[in-house]
Amino acid sequence: MKVLLIGAGAVGAYFGGRLAQAGAEVSVVVRSGFDRIVQEGYRIDSVDGDFRFRPFRVFHSAAEYPETPDWVIVATKVLPEVDLPGMLRPVLASKDTAVLLIQNGIGIEDPLCAAFPDHEIYSAVAYIGVTRIEPWHLNHQGVHRLVFGRCDGQPPSPKAAVLAQAWNSVGVEARAVADIRYFRWKKLLWNTPFNPVSVIGGGLNTRELTDGGEIEVLCADVMAEVAAVAAAEGVALEPELLEETMAYTRSFPPYQTSMQVDFEAGRPMEVEPIVGNVLRRARARGVDTPKLQAIYALLGALNRRNLRG
Repeated sequence: MKVLLIGAGAVGAYFGGRLAQAGAEVSVVVRSGFDRIVQEGYRIDSVDGDFRFRPFRVFHSAAEYPETPDWVIVATKVLPEVDLPGMLRPVLASKDTAVLLIQNGIGIEDPLCAAFPDHEIYSAVAYIGVTRIEPWHLNHQGVHRLVFGRCDGQPPSPKAAVLAQAWNSVGVEARAVADIRYFRWKKLLWNTPFNPVSVIGGGLNTRELTDGGEIEVLCADVMAEVAAVAAAEGVALEPELLEETMAYTRSFPPYQTSMQVDFEAGRPMEVEPIVGNVLRRARARGVDTPKLQAIYALLGALNRRNLRG
């Protein structure tokens, strides 16, 4: 299996490294640490056993890839300035190449599906605790699970089953599903309240976000608004999921959200896919989301100021 991984940060390099363990030929496109990754690959410290991931080849851009990959896996941040169709066009000359997006948010697949209607395009939801210490050094603290499905709503193809089996063969729980929308909205129950509130609250960790006080009430209210938008979109999230999500978060050790890590590093935050796209769907469906609207305004202002330095 020939795989081109674009966005070989913490999440991408971890799942790419596991695919390489399963025997796939995994090449990567990287922005930082290029020479070190060429020479030594990735060092991955994992609760499931430390390992090295040595990519088959390392590129500066997808356009440099000389072959026809079976899969292009995209694990980049979803940012307004990134032209993903343009980035992928050179490597999607063949309809035999499928795409898997391991990214956050809702509506992230739309530009790619519109640009490449004849390709199999899959959207994945990842559950993983992994951080990047250096561009070539990752720390995996726990969980490594993927759920993915076709963006056009068609059943997963045999190609997807082969990919899932490759991950499962090395201990990653991966499955291809018929309707990925449910899992995307379910993930937003966590991402949409906890990521933004951690930043707006001045760097709150997961313990502080679930301390039983007003901050926890705010996060619960935002969860309820997300569930209402999902219902208006035709995706029913079970009521007990809200409390289960809160209880799950309480069980974490004190943990910084990925959005807070990006904010502290001066990097752009994924405001639009995680918050803005939910709010726009709410407005289109006539769903009242006052807490979400306030969070979107505040988070956007912080993001713009942070990027100005």
